[in-house]
Amino acid sequence: MTTYVISDDEAKKLGKEFSKTHPSTVMGMAKACAEVKPGFKITSARIKAVRNQGCEVFVTACRGDLCEMNNSFYKIQPPLQNASDFERRFTVLHANVCGAKPHWLITKPVAFLICVTCSALGYGTYLGVDGMVEAFSQAPRLESGISALFGSTKIFGYCVIGSFVFSVVAHGIEASIAVYYCRTTLKLDMGSSLLWGFLIFLVGFPIFTELQDLLAVHSENLKSH
Repeated sequence: MTTYVISDDEAKKLGKEFSKTHPSTVMGMAKACAEVKPGFKITSARIKAVRNQGCEVFVTACRGDLCEMNNSFYKIQPPLQNASDFERRFTVLHANVCGAKPHWLITKPVAFLICVTCSALGYGTYLGVDGMVEAFSQAPRLESGISALFGSTKIFGYCVIGSFVFSVVAHGIEASIAVYYCRTTLKLDMGSSLLWGFLIFLVGFPIFTELQDLLAVHSENLKSH
């Protein structure tokens, strides 16, 4: 049970300091608690005050030249005992708001589509060219359509394998970069960093853009100092 109430002065001071020193974490909070209209993207966020129950977050979201500002609240459980408790619990809080979310594979339509596509490419690669040719031969209409587009089902088989290999290499490079920046820039633990890498390896840019948002805030903060 909370026995000490963080004063307004303390709350605002801590919010200002935290926004200045940990911009990526603040952005993570904003993404977790702010309600953003379709087509809008969060461009900036700052903590107005740190209360015992959580943080008051001021969020700016834009779509082109049109921007909207609103106040959100990031709830912290269990409630903070005092101002110092916020700093002590920073590591866990940082990992929670800056960590990758597995549900993105389903909730992000592009990520879901790429995941399904890569799975299909992987299965085709497992079958091999001859296996795909044999499978298509059992579906004459599909075989005819593919042959009309690619020349033959054999050529299509090579395209499938080539596409799969390319996706593995490209996503592998993206995943390696992600893990590196998670460790060096966001200062996440190895488990959280590997989760980012794993999700990015599965689908690539739809998840990588989420990480880029956090890294961009960090980079902008460095340039302003």
